[in-house]
Amino acid sequence: MPIKWLSAIGNCRLSAVSMTGCSHCESVFPRCRILLLRAESRLLIAIFCFVICVAPAKSNEIPIAVSGEPRATLQIGANASAQEQFAAEEIQAFIAQFTGAKLDIRTNRQETETQIAIVLGTPKSNPTIAGLQANVELTLGEELGDEGYRIKTVEVGTEIVIVVTAHTERGVIYGAYAFIEKCITALTGLTPVHPEVPVAKAQALLVPFINETSAPFYPVRAVLEIEDPDWLARHRVNMSGGEGVWTGTGIEDGFGTAFKYVDTPAFDALQDEPLAQRRERIATLQGRFNALKRRGINAYLFMYVTGEPTEALIRERPDVLGPTVLYGASRNEVSYRPFCWSKPEFHTLAAELIQAIVRTYPTLAGFHLRSWGHETRACDCPDCGDRTEQGQAKLWQVYFTIINAAREVRPDFKFYISGYDSSWLKDGAGIYARQLPKGTIFSRKWGADGEPVADAGVPIPQIRSLGEIGHRFIVLSHEVEEVMPFWMLESDTFVQGVRRLANDPEVIGLGGFTVQGATQGLGYLDRLVSARLNWDIELDYFQLLLNELIARYGTEAAPHILNALRVNGWNMTSYFSDYAGSLTVGGTYGSGSAGLATRFWTLIGPRAVEDTLAIPELEIAKFAANRFTALLAPQQQAANEMRTASEIAEPFDLEATEDLNDAVRLMELWVLLFESRSKLVEAIALGYEPGTEEQIRAKLTSAIEFSKSIQPYIKSIKEFIPLFGYSHQTIEAELLSTLNAEVAWLTGFDYQTLLKHDADFSPEETPFRIWDAHNYPNPVKRETTFTYQLSLDADEVSITVYTASGRRVKVLKKASGNEGYNECTWDARNDDGMLLANGAYFYRIRAVVGEQTAQLLGRLAVLR
Repeated sequence: MPIKWLSAIGNCRLSAVSMTGCSHCESVFPRCRILLLRAESRLLIAIFCFVICVAPAKSNEIPIAVSGEPRATLQIGANASAQEQFAAEEIQAFIAQFTGAKLDIRTNRQETETQIAIVLGTPKSNPTIAGLQANVELTLGEELGDEGYRIKTVEVGTEIVIVVTAHTERGVIYGAYAFIEKCITALTGLTPVHPEVPVAKAQALLVPFINETSAPFYPVRAVLEIEDPDWLARHRVNMSGGEGVWTGTGIEDGFGTAFKYVDTPAFDALQDEPLAQRRERIATLQGRFNALKRRGINAYLFMYVTGEPTEALIRERPDVLGPTVLYGASRNEVSYRPFCWSKPEFHTLAAELIQAIVRTYPTLAGFHLRSWGHETRACDCPDCGDRTEQGQAKLWQVYFTIINAAREVRPDFKFYISGYDSSWLKDGAGIYARQLPKGTIFSRKWGADGEPVADAGVPIPQIRSLGEIGHRFIVLSHEVEEVMPFWMLESDTFVQGVRRLANDPEVIGLGGFTVQGATQGLGYLDRLVSARLNWDIELDYFQLLLNELIARYGTEAAPHILNALRVNGWNMTSYFSDYAGSLTVGGTYGSGSAGLATRFWTLIGPRAVEDTLAIPELEIAKFAANRFTALLAPQQQAANEMRTASEIAEPFDLEATEDLNDAVRLMELWVLLFESRSKLVEAIALGYEPGTEEQIRAKLTSAIEFSKSIQPYIKSIKEFIPLFGYSHQTIEAELLSTLNAEVAWLTGFDYQTLLKHDADFSPEETPFRIWDAHNYPNPVKRETTFTYQLSLDADEVSITVYTASGRRVKVLKKASGNEGYNECTWDARNDDGMLLANGAYFYRIRAVVGEQTAQLLGRLAVLR
């Protein structure tokens, strides 16, 4: 009897029983009213429902809204969670945006007036879904996990139910966004799309029947910046790992200043800021963490461990601190008192602070704990041991003090540890990792420092060993740092690298990748791809990008824009692999870039052109010239295509217009930079040929003009990437100032230093001398760079610094000894490693080649 009864209900016509339905019908059909019926009458009603049922609807399109009027109702469970309510509200808001119609949100206990219902929730939270599972094929497999979802359209007589369900509330949220994307596809004909794709207002929204199941490929989809919670949720990001204050210095974002996150009387004496300011921050963070949790996003509060203590703590609690150490990047730019990791008093204070933070923010998911370089603020006392094995063990004790204290308050508290097994937190054998809570997240940057390359270069053995323990590893995706304050499209190389790791059977425990790309200009396109690829590794990302551009600029302009961006992206990736041979990666000629050029400022200005013009060999100059020739043609193609696109585009709104205009300017800007640098390396190559003085001068003049031509593009850029929090005006002024300095330096450059073609040239017959010696900055605050010119390659160069009375305080051996321009940087410390006191000093540059010696004296001042 129960089987027949449920079968009958499965075919029940809602309109016929809406006023006299049974409790089972109420759980299945949105229009049924709750009635408590006697058990013996249920079978008769069920049979009655079966008899009067009608044939299913034939249409394959379901009207959600027509002429600004809703044709569907949203239904959630009467006891729906905040996340499920949010999911329903998002569908309601987007459909209102698309059509002007506002769908009602009802619970399963409320009557509805429409024949179409969008039912959201889990089988536990919404009885309607549980009832449907008992009568139609609506299984939720284990493969969906905690975040997968199921969307299925069910016909019940003349009624249509669109079910959005999952095992968890977070899965319901993701299912809601998938349904919104189905609506966008129905309105635009585009697929794949994302929830925020531009959509013109429509008279009607008709969606097809849906039967879709989806789950994420990677479990951790993270950002490390403070992002809009709505954007994060709409793009299936489930972790925000950089919450709180993150300056990257350890001064304001370290454990030592984390007292500012709580309003606890016991810590009042350790605060550096007014109570009102602290309470405002706390209220803001509480609101943000609540908003993130409502959207299914885990918030991780960031702290350097251990960071620099507050000034108040240094004053009030010297018992938890070590002896003073010198460090030029400290709060007073001279010294600080680090925490002493060996003192029990410090661990007690640390545990109390951590527990106060966890209690203050009940919706905070976890801590992002980072140890790196000087930000860790090592104590130099014998008991702590600094970076020795003993010191590493002491630092791990600090971590476990923090972890244990947090989990005493909330056993489910989570942890993300960055900087693991690098300069700090050494753990080659994984001994400490095995003691950490299962599911702890670790990370490593893409490549050396996030450069745009296809090979992520992550430590696969480490990922595997952590995964086998039960932890997760995420990759900090390559970013746009190389071109800040500009952006470039890096999706092609990102997708290659991600898929390479995803298909590597040796990679076990990889949890995902952070969202990468700029929020400014068309740089946001990278963010769409990186967020979606974490969910769907087989994503047709090219079509996603094209669809986005079609929606913003029209079908005719979109292919031109995308092609220009991709050509530029590959071109810039090639350029940054070796800077076309025009800048040194290791500092072997001229000033060098001292590693990787990570800002546009490194590519322009006096230091950059000095470095280029100091190329020491003809073969290097020829190589650079050929590389720039190879880069210029495609970059000009990108510029031409972007210009063509701007002429035929139909921008969706003003923002789209401004983004496209910025893209046009950037494509042209890179052409001009490559032109300028190619002229410099061509001038160097000409220096090896006789009778080319006029040609060399012409090349240098041309390079100057190209550098000047960049400036109008800088002035016309609408949106820069905000580097270090600088304002738009500051960024523009600094770029223009650097370019002006470059032009001035090139204008005064002695082209004769490039002449190296004399067949009778002999070092023995050339006077060996040093000239044009300077140091900058002067006065010296934290470090200074000595610059000087040599007439020949030197065998040995040293720089000695003396006090005003003639006492030697520092000798810099093995300084640069190249013919032409040279640099040597000094950290303003003496031979014992101590910072020099304020005052006046002399320095002597001494160079030797064969039996010839040249010396030059200079003066500098130290002022802090």
